[in-house]
Order: sequence, then structure tokens, then C-alpha cells
Amino acid sequence: MKPNRLAAIATVLVMGLSSAAMAQDAAPAAAAAAGTDATQSPAVELAGTTAPDIVRGKRVFQALANCARCHGWPGDGETGKDPRSQGQAANLRETQLDTNALIQIVSCGIPGTPMPYHDRLAYQDKRCFGQTKADFSADQAPQPGNLISNQDIINVVGYVEQKVKGRGPITKAECEEYFKPGATQCASYK
Repeated sequence: MKPNRLAAIATVLVMGLSSAAMAQDAAPAAAAAAGTDATQSPAVELAGTTAPDIVRGKRVFQALANCARCHGWPGDGETGKDPRSQGQAANLRETQLDTNALIQIVSCGIPGTPMPYHDRLAYQDKRCFGQTKADFSADQAPQPGNLISNQDIINVVGYVEQKVKGRGPITKAECEEYFKPGATQCASYK
């Protein structure tokens, strides 16, 4: 698959999945362009991993992979502090991506966008979208984020699925769970 086609597909999938209706319309078109089935994500296997540790996943989200920098502490895609993606990162609260798709995006990033890869071996072989770094032009090359272990990829995806995805409006209780009870960052929430 050509890098510009991959970036277009990834943009449709990630940015277009902020609402279920858009996802239902966009996924078949993106899948057809990629030559895949929109109803299934490819199985992603990460060697040496176990079930997710949600507490560790929160730490990965906050600091190790630094997901909160772009996606914001609540995963809303708007409250992040990175000027490259502020207000443009995927809203993980509304994502319709399944576990395998989340693992692939955390592992491989999205070439041609600010979403970095976090797998130490990404693009060294063909594990990411069937491509290596040599397959990309300089402006479409995937960018590394903070590189984390396979287990931490599983941990952060588990955290997102259990504590972020599908949460709805941000609440004070959720904010205090993330930071601590009485945290000043939570004063504006109900």
C-alpha cells in the first residue's frame, strides 16, 4: 500500500470515528481502499504479553508513552498540551476502534499524521501496515513516540478500553480518579 493512501485511510478511520454514524459510512470506504474487510481488525499479536495491568496502563498513558500530552488526560482529544495536535488528536472517549485496531495504532502510529508509533520494532520489518521506513517519503515517514514494551502497549490499550472509551461527558469524579480527590484541575467539573 502506498504511504499517501495509508495516511488517507488512517485519517478517515481515526478522525472519522468521532461519531458512530460517520464510522459506519467511513469504515467500508477506507477498507475498500485498503483492500480489506471493514468488519474485522487484523489480529495483532505481541510476543511475551499477558492480560493488561490497568494501573500500569494509566501510568503509561500519563507519562511513559505520554498519550495525555496529545489526547488530554480524559482522552477527549481537546485538552492535550502538544501544539502539534491540540484539539486534533483522536477522541478516545468516542472511538469505535476495537482492541486490535487500538493495539495497531499504539504500536505503529499513523504515518503522515502527528500520531507516533510506540513499538520498538515498528517499521524495521513489515509488522506495521506491511511497510518499512524505506517505503515512505520524508514527509509521510512514521514518527517515533516514547518507545514502550509490548506489555505496556497492552497495558495502555487496556486502560483506554476500561477507563476512557465510551465514558461520555467528563465528570468531577472521573477527574479526581485520574488526579486525586480535591485536585485543583477538577474544580470546573460537576
